[in-house]
Amino acid sequence: MGAGWRFLGTFKRGRKESVTLECTVAVRDWLTAEAIARSKLVGADEIAAMEVSRAELERLKLQDGDVRF
Repeated sequence: MGAGWRFLGTFKRGRKESVTLECTVAVRDWLTAEAIARSKLVGADEIAAMEVSRAELERLKLQDGDVRF
């Protein structure tokens, strides 16, 4: 079971290349993590989510409740 979530927000602006931003949320609950990520990735055309392991969060030096953008 994952210890957090990583969200990738893709922003498409007309004819320009799309931009992808990453938001890592160190919260186990998917609904809470998604709400936090959506508030950070406002205006994204697409948002993809994937689980993050405890080891990955430790490598990023994130503790419970932290958000890395």
